[in-house]
Amino acid sequence: MNSQPTDPPMIEALEGASSLQLYQLKALIEGMLADPRRGIAARASLHLGQPVQLVDFRDGQMRRGKIIAMRDTQATVLEEGTKRTWKIPCVAMQGYTDAERRSEQAPYEPPPEPVTATTKAREFQRGDTVTFDDRDGRNITGVIVRINQRTATIGTGTANGGTWRVPFHMLRHVLDI
Repeated sequence: MNSQPTDPPMIEALEGASSLQLYQLKALIEGMLADPRRGIAARASLHLGQPVQLVDFRDGQMRRGKIIAMRDTQATVLEEGTKRTWKIPCVAMQGYTDAERRSEQAPYEPPPEPVTATTKAREFQRGDTVTFDDRDGRNITGVIVRINQRTATIGTGTANGGTWRVPFHMLRHVLDI
């Protein structure tokens, strides 16, 4: 779990407070958090995709995540590690500082190149002699008479063979020797 312990000096300071003082502190904090200027400032400092620290309201633990959606006063955060989503007020999170971001950022690795089919339509033209295997495994040879987006029409030149529509990935060039 990506939690950090609550600040021990803060807990020690609050342990010595009376219940009345804690309740008074709670009222003051809630009033400050309800101030619209604080909410606007918090929202302005956040953006989609930004890594943030947030407080788990259930146990007070600090967690890390990334903002995946935003509204006026709240954001949806995807927590690191657990991949759990949180919908929390913008005032309950803070973006990483530049120093924290630099220390945690891994070096950039570009995404892998997309896998492309080995045989493309561009490799074939009208008039090319090609071969392919039919459904029964027979080797059929013919000439490309038409190029479509995904298939080629192959004329076999025989009266009983006719024409075939064949996907490009099934075709192989025949070399004249």
